Amino acid sequence: ILRRYTVRPRLALLNPIIPSSTYSMQVLVMLEELFEAVGARVAIVEIDVSKVPFDDASLGHLYDGFIFPGSRASAYDLAQYSWIKPMEETIRRLHAQRRPMLGICFGHQIISQALGGRVELNTKGIGAASCAFDVLPLGACLGLAKAPGRNAAAMLYHHNDIVSQLPTCAANLACNAHCPAHASAVFGSATEARMAVQRGATSSSAKPHAITLQGHPEFSTPTGAICLTAILRECDAPKFGQQWLEEREATVGDAATTASAHAIARTAVKILWPEAVPVTD
Repeated sequence: ILRRYTVRPRLALLNPIIPSSTYSMQVLVMLEELFEAVGARVAIVEIDVSKVPFDDASLGHLYDGFIFPGSRASAYDLAQYSWIKPMEETIRRLHAQRRPMLGICFGHQIISQALGGRVELNTKGIGAASCAFDVLPLGACLGLAKAPGRNAAAMLYHHNDIVSQLPTCAANLACNAHCPAHASAVFGSATEARMAVQRGATSSSAKPHAITLQGHPEFSTPTGAICLTAILRECDAPKFGQQWLEEREATVGDAATTASAHAIARTAVKILWPEAVPVTD
Protein backbone atom coordinates (compact mmCIF):
# COMPACT_ATOMS: atom_id res chain seq x y z
CA ILE A 1 0.00 0.00 0.00
CA LEU A 2 1.43 3.36 -1.04
CA ARG A 3 0.33 6.43 0.91
CA ARG A 4 0.59 9.83 -0.75
CA TYR A 5 0.17 13.13 1.10
CA THR A 6 -0.70 16.23 -0.89
CA VAL A 7 0.51 18.95 1.50
CA ARG A 8 1.39 19.34 5.17
CA PRO A 9 -1.00 21.87 6.73
CA ARG A 10 0.57 24.41 9.08
CA LEU A 11 -1.62 24.84 12.17
CA ALA A 12 -1.43 27.49 14.88
CA LEU A 13 -1.99 26.16 18.41
CA LEU A 14 -3.38 29.19 20.26
CA ASN A 15 -2.45 28.08 23.76
CA PRO A 16 -2.77 30.45 26.73
CA ILE A 17 0.17 28.90 28.56
CA ILE A 18 -0.16 28.68 32.35
CA PRO A 19 3.25 27.46 33.69
CA SER A 20 1.69 25.80 36.73
CA SER A 21 -0.68 23.78 34.52
CA THR A 22 0.50 20.29 33.58
CA TYR A 23 -1.90 20.25 30.65
CA SER A 24 -0.92 23.66 29.34
CA MET A 25 2.75 22.78 29.28
CA GLN A 26 2.26 19.42 27.53
CA VAL A 27 -0.63 19.96 25.11
CA LEU A 28 1.63 20.53 22.10
CA VAL A 29 3.30 17.13 22.59
CA MET A 30 -0.08 15.45 23.13
CA LEU A 31 -1.49 16.93 19.93
CA GLU A 32 1.56 15.92 17.92
CA GLU A 33 1.15 12.37 19.19
CA LEU A 34 -2.58 12.45 18.39
CA PHE A 35 -2.13 13.61 14.80
CA GLU A 36 0.53 10.95 14.28
CA ALA A 37 -1.74 8.27 15.78
CA VAL A 38 -4.58 9.12 13.37
CA GLY A 39 -2.25 9.20 10.37
CA ALA A 40 -2.42 12.94 9.71
CA ARG A 41 0.64 14.92 8.67
CA VAL A 42 0.57 18.48 10.05
CA ALA A 43 3.01 21.05 11.38
CA ILE A 44 1.87 22.66 14.63
CA VAL A 45 3.23 26.03 15.77
CA GLU A 46 2.45 26.94 19.38
CA ILE A 47 1.61 30.57 20.18
CA ASP A 48 1.25 31.69 23.81
CA VAL A 49 -1.73 34.01 23.45
CA SER A 50 -1.67 34.88 27.17
CA LYS A 51 1.50 36.92 26.57
CA VAL A 52 1.55 37.76 22.88
CA PRO A 53 -1.90 38.54 21.44
CA PHE A 54 -2.37 36.68 18.20
CA ASP A 55 -2.69 39.17 15.35
CA ASP A 56 -4.64 37.10 12.85
CA ALA A 57 -4.77 40.04 10.45
CA SER A 58 -1.00 39.94 9.90
CA LEU A 59 -0.20 36.30 10.71
CA GLY A 60 -3.34 34.46 9.68
CA HIS A 61 -2.13 33.93 6.13
CA LEU A 62 0.80 31.89 7.51
CA TYR A 63 -1.50 29.15 8.83
CA ASP A 64 -3.92 26.68 7.33
CA GLY A 65 -5.95 26.38 10.51
CA PHE A 66 -6.16 27.06 14.21
CA ILE A 67 -6.44 24.87 17.31
CA PHE A 68 -7.94 26.18 20.54
CA PRO A 69 -6.94 23.67 23.25
CA GLY A 70 -8.12 23.01 26.77
CA SER A 71 -7.29 25.28 29.69
CA ARG A 72 -7.90 25.45 33.42
CA ALA A 73 -9.56 28.84 32.76
CA SER A 74 -13.31 29.28 32.53
CA ALA A 75 -14.45 31.03 29.37
CA TYR A 76 -16.76 33.30 31.37
CA ASP A 77 -14.05 34.38 33.87
CA LEU A 78 -13.15 37.59 32.06
CA ALA A 79 -11.94 39.34 35.21
CA GLN A 80 -9.17 36.83 35.96
CA TYR A 81 -8.00 36.12 32.40
CA SER A 82 -7.36 39.24 30.33
CA TRP A 83 -6.60 37.19 27.19
CA ILE A 84 -10.14 35.80 26.89
CA LYS A 85 -11.75 38.80 25.18
CA PRO A 86 -8.95 39.15 22.57
CA MET A 87 -9.26 35.41 21.91
CA GLU A 88 -13.00 35.79 21.36
CA GLU A 89 -12.35 38.64 18.91
CA THR A 90 -9.87 36.44 17.04
CA ILE A 91 -12.43 33.62 16.86
CA ARG A 92 -15.08 35.94 15.45
CA ARG A 93 -12.70 37.20 12.75
CA LEU A 94 -11.62 33.68 11.83
CA HIS A 95 -15.27 32.61 11.74
CA ALA A 96 -16.14 35.51 9.42
CA GLN A 97 -13.34 34.33 7.10
CA ARG A 98 -14.48 30.69 7.49
CA ARG A 99 -11.01 29.63 8.52
CA PRO A 100 -10.67 26.01 9.81
CA MET A 101 -10.75 25.79 13.62
CA LEU A 102 -10.60 22.89 16.06
CA GLY A 103 -11.76 23.49 19.63
CA ILE A 104 -11.02 21.09 22.48
CA CYS A 105 -12.72 21.35 25.89
CA PHE A 106 -12.06 25.02 26.78
CA GLY A 107 -11.62 25.57 23.04
CA HIS A 108 -15.08 24.08 22.45
CA GLN A 109 -16.45 26.45 25.06
CA ILE A 110 -14.66 29.65 24.01
CA ILE A 111 -15.57 29.18 20.33
CA SER A 112 -19.22 28.68 21.30
CA GLN A 113 -19.21 31.68 23.64
CA ALA A 114 -17.46 33.95 21.13
CA LEU A 115 -20.09 33.16 18.49
CA GLY A 116 -23.09 33.77 20.73
CA GLY A 117 -23.49 30.56 22.74
CA ARG A 118 -23.54 30.19 26.52
CA VAL A 119 -20.98 28.53 28.80
CA GLU A 120 -21.59 27.85 32.48
CA LEU A 121 -20.55 25.69 35.40
CA ASN A 122 -22.01 22.20 35.15
CA THR A 123 -24.35 21.77 38.11
CA LYS A 124 -24.11 17.99 37.63
CA GLY A 125 -20.47 18.01 38.69
CA ILE A 126 -17.08 17.35 37.17
CA GLY A 127 -16.60 15.17 34.12
CA ALA A 128 -13.39 13.19 34.48
CA ALA A 129 -11.76 10.24 32.65
CA SER A 130 -13.76 8.09 30.21
CA CYS A 131 -17.24 9.30 29.31
CA ALA A 132 -19.73 7.82 26.82
CA PHE A 133 -22.12 9.96 24.80
CA ASP A 134 -24.75 9.54 22.10
CA VAL A 135 -23.96 10.62 18.55
CA LEU A 136 -26.77 12.62 16.95
CA PRO A 137 -27.80 12.02 13.30
CA LEU A 138 -25.67 14.84 11.87
CA GLY A 139 -22.69 13.66 13.92
CA ALA A 140 -23.10 10.16 12.50
CA CYS A 141 -23.42 11.60 9.00
CA LEU A 142 -20.16 13.52 9.43
CA GLY A 143 -18.43 10.35 10.59
CA LEU A 144 -18.49 10.35 14.40
CA ALA A 145 -18.42 6.69 15.37
CA LYS A 146 -19.46 4.58 18.33
CA ALA A 147 -16.78 2.96 20.46
CA PRO A 148 -16.01 -0.57 19.23
CA GLY A 149 -18.38 -3.04 20.86
CA ARG A 150 -20.41 -0.31 22.58
CA ASN A 151 -23.64 1.54 21.91
CA ALA A 152 -22.14 5.01 22.24
CA ALA A 153 -19.02 6.98 21.41
CA ALA A 154 -16.49 7.67 24.15
CA MET A 155 -13.61 9.94 24.99
CA LEU A 156 -11.46 10.96 27.94
CA TYR A 157 -12.57 14.10 29.74
CA HIS A 158 -11.68 16.62 32.40
CA HIS A 159 -14.05 19.57 32.70
CA ASN A 160 -16.24 21.49 35.13
CA ASP A 161 -17.88 23.79 32.58
CA ILE A 162 -20.24 22.97 29.72
CA VAL A 163 -21.72 24.64 26.68
CA SER A 164 -25.31 24.93 27.83
CA GLN A 165 -26.40 26.62 24.59
CA LEU A 166 -24.66 26.45 21.23
CA PRO A 167 -24.54 29.50 18.95
CA THR A 168 -27.11 29.51 16.16
CA CYS A 169 -24.39 28.94 13.55
CA ALA A 170 -23.43 25.64 15.20
CA ALA A 171 -25.09 22.23 14.94
CA ASN A 172 -25.01 19.79 17.85
CA LEU A 173 -23.31 16.48 17.02
CA ALA A 174 -23.45 14.56 20.31
CA CYS A 175 -24.97 14.71 23.79
CA ASN A 176 -25.78 12.84 27.00
CA ALA A 177 -27.54 13.50 30.30
CA HIS A 178 -24.41 15.03 31.85
CA CYS A 179 -23.57 17.39 29.01
CA PRO A 180 -25.95 18.74 26.33
CA ALA A 181 -23.26 19.42 23.69
CA HIS A 182 -20.33 17.01 23.44
CA ALA A 183 -19.39 18.12 19.93
CA SER A 184 -20.46 20.70 17.40
CA ALA A 185 -19.97 21.67 13.78
CA VAL A 186 -19.77 25.40 13.09
CA PHE A 187 -21.12 26.75 9.80
CA GLY A 188 -21.05 30.15 8.15
CA SER A 189 -24.59 31.02 9.24
CA ALA A 190 -27.56 29.85 11.26
CA THR A 191 -29.32 28.93 8.02
CA GLU A 192 -26.48 26.66 6.92
CA ALA A 193 -26.42 24.96 10.34
CA ARG A 194 -30.19 24.45 10.30
CA MET A 195 -30.13 23.06 6.76
CA ALA A 196 -27.33 20.64 7.68
CA VAL A 197 -29.39 19.27 10.56
CA GLN A 198 -32.55 19.02 8.46
CA ARG A 199 -30.86 17.27 5.55
CA GLY A 200 -28.76 14.98 7.71
CA ALA A 201 -25.74 15.83 5.56
CA THR A 202 -23.79 18.83 4.37
CA SER A 203 -23.65 20.06 0.82
CA SER A 204 -20.48 21.44 -0.72
CA SER A 205 -21.83 24.93 -0.13
CA ALA A 206 -22.49 24.29 3.55
CA LYS A 207 -19.35 22.66 4.86
CA PRO A 208 -18.47 23.25 8.53
CA HIS A 209 -15.28 25.23 9.02
CA ALA A 210 -14.95 24.46 12.73
CA ILE A 211 -15.34 21.30 14.80
CA THR A 212 -15.49 21.56 18.58
CA LEU A 213 -15.18 18.73 21.11
CA GLN A 214 -15.94 18.84 24.82
CA GLY A 215 -13.70 15.82 25.38
CA HIS A 216 -9.94 15.49 25.02
CA PRO A 217 -8.91 13.12 22.20
CA GLU A 218 -5.29 14.07 22.95
CA PHE A 219 -5.57 12.34 26.35
CA SER A 220 -5.73 9.05 24.40
CA THR A 221 -1.99 9.26 23.67
CA PRO A 222 1.01 8.14 25.74
CA THR A 223 1.75 11.65 27.02
CA GLY A 224 -1.96 12.33 27.39
CA ALA A 225 -2.49 9.33 29.66
CA ILE A 226 0.34 10.49 31.91
CA CYS A 227 -1.00 14.05 31.94
CA LEU A 228 -4.60 13.08 32.77
CA THR A 229 -3.48 10.66 35.48
CA ALA A 230 -1.39 13.40 37.09
CA ILE A 231 -4.35 15.80 37.03
CA LEU A 232 -6.66 13.21 38.59
CA ARG A 233 -4.17 12.40 41.35
CA GLU A 234 -2.94 15.89 42.14
CA CYS A 235 -6.02 18.02 41.60
CA ASP A 236 -9.04 15.75 42.12
CA ALA A 237 -8.15 12.89 44.48
CA PRO A 238 -7.80 15.17 47.54
CA LYS A 239 -11.38 16.36 46.94
CA PHE A 240 -13.09 13.16 45.81
CA GLY A 241 -11.17 10.37 47.54
CA GLN A 242 -9.23 7.23 46.67
CA GLN A 243 -12.14 5.14 45.40
CA TRP A 244 -13.21 7.91 43.02
CA LEU A 245 -9.63 8.13 41.77
CA GLU A 246 -9.24 4.38 41.24
CA GLU A 247 -12.51 4.13 39.29
CA ARG A 248 -11.43 6.85 36.89
CA GLU A 249 -7.81 5.82 36.58
CA ALA A 250 -9.01 2.39 35.49
CA THR A 251 -10.57 3.93 32.36
CA VAL A 252 -7.43 5.79 31.22
CA GLY A 253 -5.94 3.84 28.34
CA ASP A 254 -9.11 1.81 27.73
CA ALA A 255 -8.78 0.36 24.22
CA ALA A 256 -12.36 1.07 23.11
CA THR A 257 -12.25 4.66 24.38
CA THR A 258 -8.92 5.21 22.64
CA ALA A 259 -10.25 3.80 19.36
CA SER A 260 -13.36 5.99 19.58
CA ALA A 261 -11.35 9.13 20.40
CA HIS A 262 -8.93 8.52 17.56
CA ALA A 263 -11.78 7.91 15.11
CA ILE A 264 -13.43 11.19 16.12
CA ALA A 265 -10.13 13.07 15.83
CA ARG A 266 -9.53 11.54 12.39
CA THR A 267 -13.02 12.63 11.32
CA ALA A 268 -12.34 16.20 12.48
CA VAL A 269 -9.08 16.27 10.51
CA LYS A 270 -10.78 14.98 7.35
CA ILE A 271 -13.40 17.73 7.61
CA LEU A 272 -11.03 20.59 8.45
CA TRP A 273 -7.76 19.59 6.75
CA PRO A 274 -8.46 16.80 4.25
CA GLU A 275 -5.09 17.43 2.63
CA ALA A 276 -3.39 16.13 5.81
CA VAL A 277 -4.89 12.66 5.35
CA PRO A 278 -2.99 10.34 3.00
CA VAL A 279 -4.36 9.15 -0.31
CA THR A 280 -3.99 5.36 -0.40
CA ASP A 281 -3.18 3.69 -3.72
